[in-house]
Amino acid sequence: MERVPSAFADEFDAKGERFFAIAELLYANPDRQYTQQELAERFDCSTTTISNHTGEMSEWLDRRDSQTTYAWDVDVHDPGHTETTMAVQRFYADLWSLLKKHSRTGPGAFALFGFIMLLTGSVVFSVYGAFTVGLLSESALPERAYLGIAIGCVLTGIIVTLCSPYMAWVSGFLWPRLPEGPFGKDK
Repeated sequence: MERVPSAFADEFDAKGERFFAIAELLYANPDRQYTQQELAERFDCSTTTISNHTGEMSEWLDRRDSQTTYAWDVDVHDPGHTETTMAVQRFYADLWSLLKKHSRTGPGAFALFGFIMLLTGSVVFSVYGAFTVGLLSESALPERAYLGIAIGCVLTGIIVTLCSPYMAWVSGFLWPRLPEGPFGKDK
């Protein structure tokens, strides 16, 4: 089940499990309208209980005066926005930890630098394509300069990326044979 927003949980922290189960169902399905009868059947309770619970959380629900259907009010708290924000934050947190981990090693640094060069080359090539097609109209540089920069970045990226496994092999071969101390004395 989806969890409810922390502000909602803080506001109603003394409520029971059924109250939060109803809220979680409505939060997980913000585009669906539930009737009191549907909620009562789903949670095995009376419509009066449903009415009491939904009445207490009315500021968080979307309910018209003449209707007896309930849905989560996305204007108050949009579950899709929360999930998207969390997904983006997790993506960048994972990317950051990956960059930190691989930038500490020589082969990892080569791989990262090569990837950045490949990415830069593809972006500059896209700019060249935009000039060629006519999406962009003017530039201080001629179109061929963008093509040359793009090809240079891509080739450099490929070469530097290919240096990464070679450097890993050299490091694996060389490090065990080097003395432990800087002056050649082993402990």
